[in-house]
Amino acid sequence: MPDTAATNRKSIAPETVTRLDTNLPTLSSILKANNYNTAHFGKWHLGASPYSPLQHGFDIDIPNYAGPGPTGGFLAPWSFAPDIKPQKPGEHIDVRLAEEASKWVKSVKDDGPFFLNFWAFSVHAPFNADPEIIDYFVAKRTPFHSQRSATYAAMVKQFDDAVGILWEALVEAQVEDNTIIIFTSDNGGNMYDVLGTIHATSNFPLRGGKATNYDGGLRVPTAIIWPGLTQPNTLSNAPIQTVDYFPTLLNGLDLTWPSSHAIDGNDIRPLLRGETSVTRPIFSYYPAEPRVPDWLPPSVTVTQNGWKLIRSFHYGKINGHFYQLYDLNTDPSESINLAEIHTDKLDELDSLIDAHLLESEAVTPNVNPNYRTGTFNYDQMGLAREEFQLPEEKMQIDFQFQLDIDQQIVEAGSTAKITYHLADASNLASVRYKQFMGTPVDVIETGNSITFVAPSVSQPEYIAFAYIARDGNQTIRQQAGIRITPAPVAPVLSVALKSLKVTKGSAASFMIEAFDANKDFLHMTVTSDDLPAISLTAPPSVGEYLVNIPANFSGDSVTLVFSAEDSQTSVQQTITFDVLPPQPDKQENSGGSTNALWLFLLTLSIIIRTKEQNATT
Repeated sequence: MPDTAATNRKSIAPETVTRLDTNLPTLSSILKANNYNTAHFGKWHLGASPYSPLQHGFDIDIPNYAGPGPTGGFLAPWSFAPDIKPQKPGEHIDVRLAEEASKWVKSVKDDGPFFLNFWAFSVHAPFNADPEIIDYFVAKRTPFHSQRSATYAAMVKQFDDAVGILWEALVEAQVEDNTIIIFTSDNGGNMYDVLGTIHATSNFPLRGGKATNYDGGLRVPTAIIWPGLTQPNTLSNAPIQTVDYFPTLLNGLDLTWPSSHAIDGNDIRPLLRGETSVTRPIFSYYPAEPRVPDWLPPSVTVTQNGWKLIRSFHYGKINGHFYQLYDLNTDPSESINLAEIHTDKLDELDSLIDAHLLESEAVTPNVNPNYRTGTFNYDQMGLAREEFQLPEEKMQIDFQFQLDIDQQIVEAGSTAKITYHLADASNLASVRYKQFMGTPVDVIETGNSITFVAPSVSQPEYIAFAYIARDGNQTIRQQAGIRITPAPVAPVLSVALKSLKVTKGSAASFMIEAFDANKDFLHMTVTSDDLPAISLTAPPSVGEYLVNIPANFSGDSVTLVFSAEDSQTSVQQTITFDVLPPQPDKQENSGGSTNALWLFLLTLSIIIRTKEQNATT
C-alpha cells in the first residue's frame, strides 16, 4: 500500500498484484496431481517464470508469454511468440493456437484425462484482423448502431473460427459427448479505446465496460455444457462468478482441495441441474481508477436480489464513502441513483460489503492524508480522459441533447415511449433516429417523441433506437433501449418410438425432443402403471431414451406417460406399444460410459477430460 496519493485524490489505492502465488492451489495443479494431462494455450498475464503456467501444474505452455496482450498484433509474424513459425502470411494467432491445441487433444485423448486451458488473446488491444474480413464487415456498418467497428467485428469472427477449430477437434477425437465446456470472459468489452472516429465496441444497453464497476464491465457471456448435468437450449438468470468454477469442477470430478485453502465460490451444479438457487450476494472489487468512460475512484460493489450498491472508498462529499444504489429490476442501465432514497437498503448492502472485506482480508484503500479539501472535481467523475474521447466528442458542443424513457422494462402489448430533448440549438439542427436492435416495430411519431407497441417475445429482448443529433459540424450520438418482458409459453414435447418391435427382456428405444421457447429448464419425467417406477430413469430433453422391459413381464403392452414441465406449465404425451414374447438366442449388448471435462473461456478458456469409467448397462 503506498503512503500517499495525488493531493486531489481522497483515497490511496492499493498496488495491484502482478503474479499468481505458486503456493495457492489451482485447478491445474490439483488436476495435475490427479494424473491429468494439462496444457495452457494463449494469454497468461499472471506472472512470468517462476510464476508461469509451467509452475502452476501445466505440462506445456504455448506461446509462453506473460504480457497483457499480443504485442504488435494478432497477425503473423508474432514478436511475442518467436518460437511459433507462421504457416502463412497474416496467420491469426488464436487460429494457430487452436490448431496446436487440437493436435494436443488428439495426442493425449487415449492417455487418460486431460485439462486444456485455452485463454485466447482475442478480443483485446491492439486492434487488427484479416483485411478481407474487415472489408466484409465494413459493408455491413451503419452509423445508426451502438457497434460500429468493422475491425472489432472481424476480430470476433476470427476468434469464432478458433472456437470452431477446437470443437472440431473434440468431434474428431470422439470425446465431444463426454466433455464439459465453459465459455466465458473476464470482463466487459473495451468501450474506451478509439479506432479512428469510433470506439472499439459498446456494451449497450448496459452502462460502462471494461475497467468500470458498472454492469457493462462486470456482466459477461457464459455458456456451460456438462453432459448428464446441463440441459440444451436453456437459460438461467441466476448470477454466478468465475470463483464458482473451482469448487464446482472439483466437486463434480470427485476431487478435493487443501482444507486450509478458503474459497470464495459456490458449487453451482444444483443450478446447472435446474434447481432453484439460494440468493447470495455477489461482490466485485476494483480499487483502481483508469479514467476510462464511466470510471470511478477505487470502489467495491455488491449485488443481491436485483439491488446493486457501489461504494467508492472515502469519496463522500462531506465525509465517509461515496455511494451509488441501483434497482436493476427496473433500472438495468444504472441511470437512477437511489442512495439518498432507499437508505435502509443502502445500509443493508453496505454491511455485506464490510463483512466480505473483513472475511476476505482484502487490502482496502486508505484515506489520503495529503488531500487538499475541495480539489476533487465530482463533475469529472465518469468523464474519460482525452485519449479515450472520439474526435467529435473533443469538439466544443454548444447545444444539448437528451433521451428520456418512460419505462425501461415493459410487457408485451404495452406502449413504450422515447422522448428527445434538444436545447440551445440553431434552426439548422437535425435529429435522426433508426431502430437497430430487436424485433422490428411500427413507430408513431408525435413531436419529439416516438411510441410503439411492445411485441410478444419468448425471450427478454431489447427494442433499441440510435439517435444522431447534429448542429453544424457538432454531433451527439445516443442510444435508447427498452427491454420487453417475455410472455410465458408452454413447452413442446415430441416422443417417438424407434423400435420396430419390442420383446420381453429387451429395451424399447424412444427419440425425445422437448423444447421451451422461454428457455426454462425442463423437468422431464416418465411414469407407467405397467412397469415398476424404479426401472424408469429420468428421460433427457433431447436424445435417445431406453426403457427396459423385464423378461418376466406378464403383460402384452406398455403405456408410458412422458412429461416436460417448466417453471409454470407442463405438457404430456402418452405412448402405448405392444410387447412381444422373447425371441430365441437374443444376445444382450453391454456398453460403456466415459466422463470428461472441457472448460473453455472466452478470454479465459479451459478444457478437461476426465478418467474413463467403464460400466455395464
